[in-house]
Amino acid sequence: MRISFGKPLVLAVALCGGTGIAGAQPSQGPAYRMPAATVPLPVDHGFHGVLDLQVDATDIAHRIFTVREHVPVAGGTRVTLLYPRWEAASHGPSLNVVDLAGLVVEAEGRPVRWRRDPYEPHAFHVDVPAGAKAIDVRFQMVAGGDLLTPDIVSVPWQRLVLYPAGWYARNIRTTASVTLPAGLRAFTALHVETAGSATLRFAETTLESLLDAPVLAGRYTRQVPLTVPATGSVTLDLVAQRPADLAVPPERVAELTALIAQMTAVFGTTPFAHYDILARLGDDGASGGTEHRSSSENGLPSSLFRDWQSQILSRDLIAHEIVHAWNGFYRIPADLWAPTPNVPVSASLLWVYEGQTEFWGRVLATRAGQFSPAELRDRLAVEAAEIAARPGRAWRPLSDDINYPAFMLRQPVPWRDWQRRRDYYSEGVLLWLAVDGELRARTGGRRGIDDFAGAFFAGATPNAPTRTYTFEDLCETLEAVAPGDWAGWLRRWIDGQGALDTTIGLRSHGWRLTFTDTQTPAFRAGEEELGVADLSYSIGLAVRANGAIRSVAWDGPAFRAGLRPGARVVAINGGAFGTETLLAAVRASAGHPLVLTVEQDGGRSDRPIPYAGPLRYPRLERIADTPDTFRDLLAPRTILPKAGTRGGAG
Repeated sequence: MRISFGKPLVLAVALCGGTGIAGAQPSQGPAYRMPAATVPLPVDHGFHGVLDLQVDATDIAHRIFTVREHVPVAGGTRVTLLYPRWEAASHGPSLNVVDLAGLVVEAEGRPVRWRRDPYEPHAFHVDVPAGAKAIDVRFQMVAGGDLLTPDIVSVPWQRLVLYPAGWYARNIRTTASVTLPAGLRAFTALHVETAGSATLRFAETTLESLLDAPVLAGRYTRQVPLTVPATGSVTLDLVAQRPADLAVPPERVAELTALIAQMTAVFGTTPFAHYDILARLGDDGASGGTEHRSSSENGLPSSLFRDWQSQILSRDLIAHEIVHAWNGFYRIPADLWAPTPNVPVSASLLWVYEGQTEFWGRVLATRAGQFSPAELRDRLAVEAAEIAARPGRAWRPLSDDINYPAFMLRQPVPWRDWQRRRDYYSEGVLLWLAVDGELRARTGGRRGIDDFAGAFFAGATPNAPTRTYTFEDLCETLEAVAPGDWAGWLRRWIDGQGALDTTIGLRSHGWRLTFTDTQTPAFRAGEEELGVADLSYSIGLAVRANGAIRSVAWDGPAFRAGLRPGARVVAINGGAFGTETLLAAVRASAGHPLVLTVEQDGGRSDRPIPYAGPLRYPRLERIADTPDTFRDLLAPRTILPKAGTRGGAG
């Protein structure tokens, strides 16, 4: 479209003509025709028969899964098969049917034509021949990534199934099997009914339960029991690239066992009878997890247990994912629950689902000894500095950041602190820390966030159905612990923009955010993970060892000098670039102006950086003459004999 701005009055009149005001006439041209709904909506009713799913995961050379399905149907009807679009842990449309190839449908051995829905590409319509009682489906899933490797195989059921539309996933009875490469040992929360030389067949379950129970298999494996009295049994299932990576020191086992005990002290009875911590140890150094009700997928550095001291950013991943068994599966936001993986969801309470889980992961890992209190404070200082320095809050509050999965899922952004992206994790930690401080303030220190969690997650049992909750339910529980206008308090935070002080929780516990010229171990770990020298809080950029600028702080000194991510620093004050040289130049910038020579936009230029000050790195410091309530928050809880009973600080 092209618009001329030479006649603004004419343009204004033309725009008014289409607003529907009295006397306006329809415009010339075609009218939009809304397509008729062709994909059946899920209905909570019984499914006749059992869907059988067979997965062949042996084609390591091509990294291709082969899938066969037997799907009960009624002859003479149309069946719509759906390929999942939403993964529960992604909170958004994370799956893409582009990975599905070679689709063939047959009935009684004869080919049956299928047709992809023109508006919903994840839906396939099949006209079933009269008299047919089932259809047989075959396809391949192009794995990509590291799902299929010679020594480690991950089986993600949500990417390996087509299922009939029109039913809740919990009502579709399902059997499944997987054939693995020879020599691999498999771990899963599913019940193994039979095991051949390389094929595992699982007991009948529901499609909902199958999608929630991945399989992780490896050549080099170890299973470590972590069972605690009065809890469901828990095992650490390790899969590694080398046998040496499987060594777990006794103190790490003791800490993980204590972690399970501390969780039950807070939340009560486990919502699982058995839980598998599926841990894949890799060499890329990155960590990330996916939650399930009776298991979790944990991608962890191969050096995790060998070099525990340097793994400050990875130690609480397992804690975070297990907490989700309560906060995410036993209890889940009402607008985030869906009956199938093809129904849209809303993420309005991700600051609870993810933010509170991140908070509890930090706190419970510390209570179990996986962090020292000083290490946790260093982690909190990094997060507090990041969130407090988010200029993007001026236009995008937390209540909009939670919409990230709907339109930004896994999309990189060049200006993270202005565009905002998944801040509900780190900001959620600060918010729930502030909730604990507020609960203590309203009750004179008698009650805190443990009391809220004990009430909110009460009633869990291994067979308890999922319970949904709303913002109002959340506020009702908080008010039962400490009366007051919790809706208003929370809304001021999640809808707050530029004036919001996100460090109030730190101060309520007797600590404040400050900056010094020395990095904390947590800050250094972040630099090492990203491969940068992070000067975000001084000259406003993070730069790699080769001079490539990874990030620039919005409206910071480097930003005002015209720099952006992707540019490359080649010289500092006329001398060759080096990270140590850069650090020295920033230290001396109060007495000697800092000039960076930068390659950007195909040219090279000198850029004076408007900064005159020291190096600045975040840390926490005690506020004099105030109580240190962190000590109580982080103290291990006493485990009482009765399952699900919370204890006080020990």
